[in-house]
Amino acid sequence: MPDTLFMKKNIAPKKTTPSSITTPQTAAAFKRLMLIVCAVFAFLLYANTLTHDYTVDDDTVINNNKITKKGVSALPEIFTTAYRAGFWERKESLYRPLSVAMFAVEYSIAPGNATVGHIVNVLLYAATACVLLLVLLALLKDYNQLLPFAITLLYIAHPLHTEVVANIKSRDELLCFFFSILSIWHMLAYLDKQKTSSLVYCSFSFFLALISKENALTFVAVAPLSVYFFTKATGKQVWQIAGIYLMIAVAYLALRIAILGGATNFTEIQLINNSLIGAGDDWGKRLASAIYIMGRYLWLLLFPHPLSFDYSYNTFPLVSFTDFRALLVLVIIGLLLYYVIKNFTKKSPIAFAILFFAATISLVSNVVFLIEATLGERFAYMPSLGYCMALPFVLAIIFKVQLQRQSYQSLQHMFAKNKNMALVLGVILCLYSVKTVSRNFDWKDNFTLLTTDVKTNTESARIRYALGSEYVLARALKADSLNEAQKAIDLDSGIVHLERGVQILPSYSDAWYHLALAYKEKSDQTNAIRCFEQARSMKQFKEIDFYVASGISYGENKMYDKAFADFNTAIKIDSTSNEAYNNLGMYQTNAGLLNEAVKSLNKSIELKANNKNARYNLGNVYAHAGDYHTAIKQYELAIQIDPAYGDAYNNMGNSYAALKDFKNALVYYQKLLALQPANAKVTHNIGVTYMILGDSINGKNYMARAQQMQGGR
Repeated sequence: MPDTLFMKKNIAPKKTTPSSITTPQTAAAFKRLMLIVCAVFAFLLYANTLTHDYTVDDDTVINNNKITKKGVSALPEIFTTAYRAGFWERKESLYRPLSVAMFAVEYSIAPGNATVGHIVNVLLYAATACVLLLVLLALLKDYNQLLPFAITLLYIAHPLHTEVVANIKSRDELLCFFFSILSIWHMLAYLDKQKTSSLVYCSFSFFLALISKENALTFVAVAPLSVYFFTKATGKQVWQIAGIYLMIAVAYLALRIAILGGATNFTEIQLINNSLIGAGDDWGKRLASAIYIMGRYLWLLLFPHPLSFDYSYNTFPLVSFTDFRALLVLVIIGLLLYYVIKNFTKKSPIAFAILFFAATISLVSNVVFLIEATLGERFAYMPSLGYCMALPFVLAIIFKVQLQRQSYQSLQHMFAKNKNMALVLGVILCLYSVKTVSRNFDWKDNFTLLTTDVKTNTESARIRYALGSEYVLARALKADSLNEAQKAIDLDSGIVHLERGVQILPSYSDAWYHLALAYKEKSDQTNAIRCFEQARSMKQFKEIDFYVASGISYGENKMYDKAFADFNTAIKIDSTSNEAYNNLGMYQTNAGLLNEAVKSLNKSIELKANNKNARYNLGNVYAHAGDYHTAIKQYELAIQIDPAYGDAYNNMGNSYAALKDFKNALVYYQKLLALQPANAKVTHNIGVTYMILGDSINGKNYMARAQQMQGGR
């Protein structure tokens, strides 16, 4: 690569031909045209995300976040708490209030409506495209205008950005980059006009970037590098800019420490989040693996296919420096570093692009320190500008395009003057655009995303867990509108993926838990208990639902002592849990502890007056004791709460039958049959009751119908 292309600090433009002469008016019009093209291009690329639902982590900061759901009134709380404070109680080391504040405002406008969030993301991406073009036009003012325009278009189209734009939660990435480059724009204005207001805008923009996401800290290096490489600023001015950015960063860190109580990670990083934890104390293997993963970032920039929302354990193997893959990446990094050193004083834009990538990827690379992720496409959102900046310059060298400033009246004029390079860029943009639009469809909702990505990243324990949980929790256990056959299919599908998840990572406690729920729902209590016990051996669960579900499985397996222990643990966690008392009473009944059962069920009713299940179970206690009149009263109360409570109708019929009041028994059996016309058991009971009442015709008819329902058995 000829270094002479970048040796002159001030490149003198060549003589212009009459056709290339532009006036200030035409130059301004051409700039506006480029801005419009970039904004429209960005919007159209992501227009197919506007009707999408929430996906993956969206619920942690929006729909399932109790602070965000308070709306505008929660803004003071949002700015004084950790990122996901409204979702979990763990002490978190993330402070990103700006995006959460926007989510709260949007939730006030349209509660639970993902469309608003998607619209804001797409518009913010389009705005970012415009600001990026303006910044590049200012930084590269001595260069061919094709270059900043091409860089911006490549950045807009790059498929690695789909996660950031299509996933509402990644607003933090969008805001961070938007305000970071906006600060550069104001910084350049300050250097040009020396207006204090521009410096204030620069500082404020950088602060907004910092409270959007921590990655903005890297602009403490990027900002002075931008000044050094692309302006005529003196060394003193370069250091002045560095000092300003550093002061804002220090102020932000002080605020962060005051609010969070510290500046670094407070919790132990788990293996499921970052595979490099598996290296243990082998720092050589950890570093080699981090360098190998850096190579994966470089590859995804060059060839963004296939893509995945998750790259956690065990997507990438741990490697050592004897592995050719780590060595190859190390060689590539060495060559890039050599190029930077050789061309630093020549102020090569390619050298700057390499430094930009290195600086902005540093905090998430796992090379400097470990983070709670192995690799993430969202982490490449800001660094990808380095790649998008280097590629047009490399193409310009290959196709011998004039690097010096060229003036154009129109896009056609620009492309006509640079046909070969424009053609290659056009092909790349088409390929990137097709991939981006098609990838957007994968982000339609959780189920679509998970079923797509499990095919491209089969070894991710988290994807297996997430998809399995989607089948079990979001589909099978919300099966009121589905038939039992579909519920069984969903449970089986969930079990397949969850079993694979715990096979990949045997210590995955949450996957064991959800696997246990699936087996419990299939009435396979032996396997459910196995999975519950695996889960609790690896993690001390604090969720009341865990102990209630586990207690039910023990109870169904007649392991009453363990069932009671789990229900009592649930009650210790939350003494107001009517569900825990209800299930405790139900299995005390099954164990013959009728007096204790009455106390537990009455406590459940005390906590929730309209508790149909507790009323029903209390009826069962009295039925077990032979007090059918009291049992009937409890069943009647359950039916008053839920007139479609089939089990209560059935047991009322049974209780009347036990009292030999067969006419009333028949009344309640018939009511149940009206609710459940395909219920073979109650159809048979009606037939038997008619026979007892001496109506053999109806008796035989109903018994024949019951036999037909059971398939002629």
